[in-house]
Amino acid sequence: MSNLSRQAVIGLVHGALVARVSVLLGQSGFDHLLAVQEHAASALAAAAGHGGSDSEASYALAQAVLEAFELDADYYAASDTAFIVSESLASAGLVLADLIAGHENDGPAKWQREVVPALDRVAQFVVSVFDGSWRQTHSGMNLRRWMEQS
Repeated sequence: MSNLSRQAVIGLVHGALVARVSVLLGQSGFDHLLAVQEHAASALAAAAGHGGSDSEASYALAQAVLEAFELDADYYAASDTAFIVSESLASAGLVLADLIAGHENDGPAKWQREVVPALDRVAQFVVSVFDGSWRQTHSGMNLRRWMEQS
């Protein structure tokens, strides 16, 4: 689905998710998050839509993202792929916020034991959507259901 290497997809997703966690923990500002998320969304969408924003690959990415992140297809019907990708990263950020809630002041050991594995699961799912493996491994499963099964 993407013309990016798996490592590049992982890097972009990781950067966007880490920026969200940093905001949630009060370690950075929202402007930084928006800049990182916009960069990641633009790069992921551009890689899928190498043939243009209306390419078949771009459409396939948008459809996968809408399904995987439970975004309203009617609402986003006229949106470009980069915006849909950005919204999916924001949706993943809401799941991150739920995971972090109540753990902000945990010590490093508890954070590593309880929070980090859940954050890693979110990242695995998000990467699978953008590297194209989601259709083969998680098709029909959205992010919230994926997290409930962990």
